[in-house]
Amino acid sequence: MALLIYISSLNNRIEYIFQHIFENILGISIAFTKNETQFNQFTGPKISYCNHDIGGFLNYRQHPFILEQNIKEQHLAFADYRSYKIPFKTPNSVFPFDVFAASFYLLSRYEEYIHKERDEHGRFEGKSSLAYQHGFLKHPVIDEWAYEIVAQIRKHYPDFMAQERKFLLRPTLDIDRPYYYLNDPYLKQKVKKIKYQLKSDPFDIYYQVANWDQKYGLKTVYFFLLGNQHENDTAPSTENQLFRKLIKDISENHPVGIHPSYYAHLKDAEVKRERNLIIKISQRKISISRQHYLLLSLPKTYRDLISAGIKEDYTMAYADVTGFRAGTCTPFFWYDLEKEQAFDLLLHPTTAMDQTLRRYMGLTPDEALKEIKELMQNVKNVNGDFISLWHNESIGDFAHWKGWQTVYVEMLEMGSGN
Repeated sequence: MALLIYISSLNNRIEYIFQHIFENILGISIAFTKNETQFNQFTGPKISYCNHDIGGFLNYRQHPFILEQNIKEQHLAFADYRSYKIPFKTPNSVFPFDVFAASFYLLSRYEEYIHKERDEHGRFEGKSSLAYQHGFLKHPVIDEWAYEIVAQIRKHYPDFMAQERKFLLRPTLDIDRPYYYLNDPYLKQKVKKIKYQLKSDPFDIYYQVANWDQKYGLKTVYFFLLGNQHENDTAPSTENQLFRKLIKDISENHPVGIHPSYYAHLKDAEVKRERNLIIKISQRKISISRQHYLLLSLPKTYRDLISAGIKEDYTMAYADVTGFRAGTCTPFFWYDLEKEQAFDLLLHPTTAMDQTLRRYMGLTPDEALKEIKELMQNVKNVNGDFISLWHNESIGDFAHWKGWQTVYVEMLEMGSGN
């Protein structure tokens, strides 16, 4: 059932956020009108989004922010809503804040253009985010608000329904170092095997992952690091035959993408080179990506990916804390704030990374499982996508990752319903 929206002025920001909330999340078609007479005479479901009351009963008041055409420091006023403080407080509205302005602010990553503080890798930290500081980072609040909007409309139009969608668990693996010793010279291999009493390479988990996929009805996505020009890049040579065979074998049964190297973040031409390399090795069309070290600088990173021919990216996550960096668990198209337009680069928000849980948050395996369970339940509540980020090293149950394979498998069980 289509929804009619009265609006006094329309711009790219408004079209973009309404598309994400109503079409991407709810599966509801929408139409805009600036004609009050047409709006008042319309007998189907309708809402208004403007600065004055109009005929009807669902008036969402508009904050001036949504009409701006520039990037500037925002002096935010917060509304108390449930147990959070939400920006863009707006009186006399269905919500006590402008739900569409707040959603746009989160989805466009506006704060990352404004606040310049970064960690040692140049990353915007989750602990610096508005969502973390105001206690709602662990919730996909845009999706939650979307379903609240539906409930509000249904009070007046009982037949109004959102499209049903299903919870999706999408496990992804970053392959920074494909093997622990199999790529090493013979003597070095022997030393490692004897020292750690290894019968097999602990990073060689690919057959096991295929078994888990079959058991739980999943399809793991792989991202291969091909760069080795920077000290933070650990990939073997792309001339290494074992490495080439692994990429080719995996790409026959799993979605495969590039994992642009640390060096590629510094040199944009390297992204194209690495994509061309993996296309050549895999003999597949490669159009997905995730940044090594989650190196994301807006808008440069996404412009570089678009230029390199990438269509979908999985970098939207924080390294230091788990949660929903863009406030949603639904894939969305990137909005370039400097150009004030949306692009057809589809961003898949990632919820939790292994290194975040163990290294940055300092959790034990049991504590990590509890964290994952909470986050996953919040995604299940809105039937969104739960995307996990692990490495072949972390599920190998070796060295400081001892005990973490159990966390991974229990996450798969929780997500598959087994």
